[in-house]
Amino acid sequence: MVRVRVQAAAVVLAAAAVLGACGSDDPEASPSTTEAAPGTTVPQVVLDAGTEATLQSTFESAFQATGMPGAAVFVSIGDDEWTSVLGVDDLATNAPFDPGAHTRIASITKTFTASAVLHLVKEGKVSLDDTLDEYVTGIANGDQITVRDMLGMRSGVWDFTSDEDLVARFDADPTMPWTVDQTIELIRQHEPAFAPGEKVVYADSNYVLLGEVIEKAAGSTADGYIRSNVIEALGLDDTNFPIPDETGVPEPAVTGYLPPPDGSTAAPTVVGAINPQFAWTAGNMTSTLDDLVVWARELSDGSLLTPALQAERLDSRKIDGQKLNLGYGLGVTTLNDLVWHDGAIIGYSTVVMRYPQADATIVVIGNQSTNFTTPTAEIALSFIQQLYPDQIH
Repeated sequence: MVRVRVQAAAVVLAAAAVLGACGSDDPEASPSTTEAAPGTTVPQVVLDAGTEATLQSTFESAFQATGMPGAAVFVSIGDDEWTSVLGVDDLATNAPFDPGAHTRIASITKTFTASAVLHLVKEGKVSLDDTLDEYVTGIANGDQITVRDMLGMRSGVWDFTSDEDLVARFDADPTMPWTVDQTIELIRQHEPAFAPGEKVVYADSNYVLLGEVIEKAAGSTADGYIRSNVIEALGLDDTNFPIPDETGVPEPAVTGYLPPPDGSTAAPTVVGAINPQFAWTAGNMTSTLDDLVVWARELSDGSLLTPALQAERLDSRKIDGQKLNLGYGLGVTTLNDLVWHDGAIIGYSTVVMRYPQADATIVVIGNQSTNFTTPTAEIALSFIQQLYPDQIH
């Protein structure tokens, strides 16, 4: 699903815990895009034996702090690559964590949804200035909210994953009957959180509504359009957007675990099937470590888009209420020059990250999470602290 609630805010808290959060207090500070600031020097980091040893030590320490049973990481700088795996996939059998297994990628789905919408813009079937009510009626401020607002988390629509009773029901039974139409009807019943464009606040509802934009504009299902124009276009053979009755993770699959509540001594519980209609275009996809490495580069390079649309994607605004220079573009998170996104859903945590100026990529997958936590982001940010500490502010 989803990572219920503000994924980006959770990441800032993780960064604060892992890195000491030396954030700027300037509310007007603007996140940067992939154009390095004039006079900025990108640290020349070499992925040699010494760097790999430092990364391994950092990984071990950060992994232990997360409490996840298992995790796999990929780091590349230029043509040099380093991978590492820690822990187990199955707590009952102690089977080692499989870095090649399929995993849920939760809110990283949003990056695929955004790419599909931008592809429709490239085809001339959608404009970023189109209003929501051209595609979905009955939403408050729908005649003012634009496609750009929804992509950039600036619409102000009420967030359906802020409904604590609904999320509790999902946690108790992830296969519970639920449809996209029910999500949209729930959004219709609530007043907006703020006026369109007034703030940048992470909300899953934006990306469910964008799924409807895809279907209306493309004249096809969202899963079909994303599969044909994004997944297959990049040759991501192990990435999947599930159809409505596809509740499992393709085999071989990572075993996901939901940790016990804070203060409990109970064992983590295995997460099984999940109704993909609940998260839908906001967070229901699956992928693998290798495919996510390719996808991380696509987010920063934009091979499927025009240069102008890629520039739009990376033009981020600072997320309200954050101390770090954390922003949101059109379907990507930014932290200074980092381009990235993370995903959390019960049982699974993932993160993809690029530092384009250094040609550096970081991908982490792990097998334990709540809808609110992002342990893999803590690991990725600990790597950034070691390799490029100037990016953490």
